[in-house]
Amino acid sequence: MSTIDRYLARTFVGSYLLLMLVGFGLYVGSDVLVNLDEFTKDRTLSASTVLLNMADYYGNNLALYYQQLGGAMLTVAAGFTFAMMMKNNELVPLVAAGVPLQRLARPVLLCSVVLVAAWVANSEVLVPRLAHKIARQHDDLAETRQVDVRCVRDDRNAILIAHELHVQPGLLRGVHIIEPDEQGAPKSLIRADGAHYDAARGTWVLDRGARQVMGAAFEGAELGRAIHWEPLAEYPFALSPEQILLRQSSQWADLMSISQMKSLLRSRNLPNLAAVAKSLDIRITQIPLVWILMLLAIPFFLTREPGNVLVAGGKALLLTGLCFAVVFVSHSVSTDSYSARVATALPVLVFGPLAVLHFANVKT
Repeated sequence: MSTIDRYLARTFVGSYLLLMLVGFGLYVGSDVLVNLDEFTKDRTLSASTVLLNMADYYGNNLALYYQQLGGAMLTVAAGFTFAMMMKNNELVPLVAAGVPLQRLARPVLLCSVVLVAAWVANSEVLVPRLAHKIARQHDDLAETRQVDVRCVRDDRNAILIAHELHVQPGLLRGVHIIEPDEQGAPKSLIRADGAHYDAARGTWVLDRGARQVMGAAFEGAELGRAIHWEPLAEYPFALSPEQILLRQSSQWADLMSISQMKSLLRSRNLPNLAAVAKSLDIRITQIPLVWILMLLAIPFFLTREPGNVLVAGGKALLLTGLCFAVVFVSHSVSTDSYSARVATALPVLVFGPLAVLHFANVKT
């Protein structure tokens, strides 16, 4: 790398890290201002315990904040890098020396490959591992709140309802499981006073569990005997305590990795498979959109003559803002899976060629 390459790479990476720190600070600061009372709801907790709970909550959520900010901040950092060069009139002597302006973008684009790889690794490895902690509420950090389970469905279509869920010890209280038949219709009801999760065997061991069977098999039974009870020691409900807590979060599909979403789509039993498929398409298209946004913004700052940084920044903001608006609208489409996939791919198909053409037309 030449001296100018190292200069651009250092400025770009430094700007990116600074912007991420500012973004983290805004995320955490605004959330603390709004939800501080949630951390201090339990008056028996000491100040040190409250601070430790806050550190635990926001420390785990930093992975989610990075997932949400990491891609967009690359475009801002790239624009800032070349805006500073434009402001300091550093582009004019480089052009006079015969350096093509597109050549200046090479170190930035190469550094962005490494940063995008780290961003993708965070989304595919770190966030899924911390998903059950990210899905926690502010006042549910030390198992002080009773978390109820409301109609959580596994990939076999069994529906779990419970009065209490304790994730850390893997316990359920007041368990009801609606068991389906081969067609997915309710077949029997399983009730238990409690259950604990056996991680080694992937099953729930029931405390005073029983299966209540009703239906055609007992149509000929006497009045009062149409309900049949069978003792039941365990039930292979296909979700762990962490997965049960995660499934109750509105963003649970976004916290999964691509491989987990593909595995879930193969089950074909969940009622919200269309939403999972849409989350998968969005995750895949986010990667090329990072470079599309960068190529849309950078050319406004690569000029042969001194220019106004604010004017160039305004033009870059308008074009990238238009792309963001199209992305937001396409991601908000909630129709059938095929239409949602086409809508999700639309920003890439429209702005991808436009970004390449825009960058290739830089006058040098």
